[in-house]
Amino acid sequence: MKRKRLSFVWTSVIPACFIAIAAGQGSSIAATAAKTLPSPVALATGQEVQLDVPYVPTRFPVVEEMLKMAAVTKADVVYDLGCGDGRIIITAAQRFGCRGVGFDLDPERIRECLDNAKKAGVMERVKFIEGDLFQADFREATVLPMYLLTTVNLKLRPKILRELQPGSRVVSHNFAMDNWKADAHTELKIEDVTHDVYLWIVPANVSGTWTWSAAPGAGSPALDFKLEATQKFQFPDAAVKLNGAAAAIKNLKLTGDKISFIIEAPLPGRTIVLSFEGKAFNNDISGTIQGRIDGRDVSLPWKATRNPATIKPIDDEPAWWN
Repeated sequence: MKRKRLSFVWTSVIPACFIAIAAGQGSSIAATAAKTLPSPVALATGQEVQLDVPYVPTRFPVVEEMLKMAAVTKADVVYDLGCGDGRIIITAAQRFGCRGVGFDLDPERIRECLDNAKKAGVMERVKFIEGDLFQADFREATVLPMYLLTTVNLKLRPKILRELQPGSRVVSHNFAMDNWKADAHTELKIEDVTHDVYLWIVPANVSGTWTWSAAPGAGSPALDFKLEATQKFQFPDAAVKLNGAAAAIKNLKLTGDKISFIIEAPLPGRTIVLSFEGKAFNNDISGTIQGRIDGRDVSLPWKATRNPATIKPIDDEPAWWN
């Protein structure tokens, strides 16, 4: 069947075969290699170009696994870039009662989405937009399912890390993100074909110089901390000083906007061990300190402040670009 797309003239540098994949909810490399199905696309200028990747919908067991790995709830907003027939958005709305927005370049797919949403009784919770996924505003998304080439994922990666809120989940069928390691990965075998599903939790950027003070209580001197953090994706590293002297930092972990670590430091006549847990928001981290100081257990509020001039990007060029 020939499909006409009348609304956009592509200016992206991504090759046409990648654009075709972005426009439909999924096309696998195996399917592409096995069978090339040229499809004329009529642009607004009247010019036709050949797209050689067929539309292949995501299998429903894979849809279920993607939504399961993303831990979708009623509170989520699910955005599907290249939504095809809308099955991921519609399934999420049916199963969890969440809201969803789908983008697709093909007006035929959008009509199919609307028809399927109406039949499923979820029209009040979903919206489908005929448009370019690279121009899509998906800042309100808390879950972002994708079935695109790795190349396309990498084009979207900086926008994902820059615009999605920390803790948002990105889940991809078959294609990863190069040197952004997935937080989780699973495999499904359907009719002797293995399907990979990858999950990333968008991390807060906690790079930079953080300072804070803690007052353990009467008779104990104030503790002044300075932490210098670097970060690649969800993996931070840090060095810390307590009252100007180097201290040890252990078990540093970042998940979305939640950060935790342990500081061990020798002080005159004693060693303190303090556990920190907090939530990062812009240039603040707020949370609690647990530990033992001067022979007594302490539980203190913790608020660290970052010098905004010290923030560094947490993304980098994909390894295969170097």
